[in-house]
Amino acid sequence: MRLLIQRLMNRKGPPLWIAGMLVLLSAGARAQQTCSLSMDMSHTAVQQLSLADVDFEHFQGINLLFTINLTNRSDDPVEATLHLTIDVALADNSGDYPSAVELTTKKFQVPHEGKTITNLNLGRSGDIKTEAFQFEDAAKSKLQDGALATGHLPAGTYKIKIMLAEVGCDQQPISDYVTIILQNPSQVVLRSPRDGEVTGEFPLFEFYQESDRAVLIVAEMTSGQSREDAIVRQPPMLEAELSGQNSFLYSGGRPLQDGKTYVWRVVSKVRSSGGTDIDVSSPIGEFTVSASPQGSAGDALLNQLEEMLGSRYHAVFTQIRNSGFKLTENFTLNNSTLTRSELLDLLNQLRELGDSVELSLE
Repeated sequence: MRLLIQRLMNRKGPPLWIAGMLVLLSAGARAQQTCSLSMDMSHTAVQQLSLADVDFEHFQGINLLFTINLTNRSDDPVEATLHLTIDVALADNSGDYPSAVELTTKKFQVPHEGKTITNLNLGRSGDIKTEAFQFEDAAKSKLQDGALATGHLPAGTYKIKIMLAEVGCDQQPISDYVTIILQNPSQVVLRSPRDGEVTGEFPLFEFYQESDRAVLIVAEMTSGQSREDAIVRQPPMLEAELSGQNSFLYSGGRPLQDGKTYVWRVVSKVRSSGGTDIDVSSPIGEFTVSASPQGSAGDALLNQLEEMLGSRYHAVFTQIRNSGFKLTENFTLNNSTLTRSELLDLLNQLRELGDSVELSLE
């Protein structure tokens, strides 16, 4: 695998044809005038929004959502207006709402040193006043239904577009946008090991969750101890931060021991508009370790590799399985020996590299 953009003067006044030419030249100069403002837009990392975050006219915003940095190349203050739109495409395909929200500001000044504007400056409570605001009825009804049920806007893609128009400049307004993908995970499901299952010393944990970040916790459960008490036991056997994955081959933690019982939980992490994480926890699962469980460690390793790379290397995995692949204990990397635990660590690192991994069979 290889990681792979002469003033004319006359004291008595110019003749009419010269005056007319000056008027035309003056109009032409205005048409070619260069605008003084430029704009850069960014947004905070967020996976959940509330209705108050997008209904600028009726709610007082409290969460930073996006930032607009205005640069003024003129030596003097410049007046401008902003036009904002939000396009919504819901994740469950229940509705697409172009320009669901529209807001146009009144004129405001951008000083020579520039100006920074956030969503908190707009709308009802902001210092930049509103000229016009519209929340399209169908979109508002749909988003309100979702917000009333969960406290958050429905999952989907929310594209926030900003158009900056400079007063007195005849060029086209400049624009920028940010795209926010909202997730509202409501559950985390544990799939494997099944509850009460007997596994080897390096079990493959598989689960379902909708967020792109999660924490896997594994802890020992002693005799007479409840699952709830065991899962908060410190230190745990393993606490692994996961990114963009719904499985994890046990590695990096304290060794699991033959004959002992363990509990495990997955906590899905969702970033809210306030910048904090909202945790969605799975039930607590239980499994027992045996030195000779059904299914080999080689099966788990091969399954993990096939999950990561099988879509691109289907023929390779078919060849491996048809050849009766068996795992040995001889693992090497760049001619250096690896322990099984180090191999599992490497496998989990390869998952994060995604499409840059190349696979061959020798």
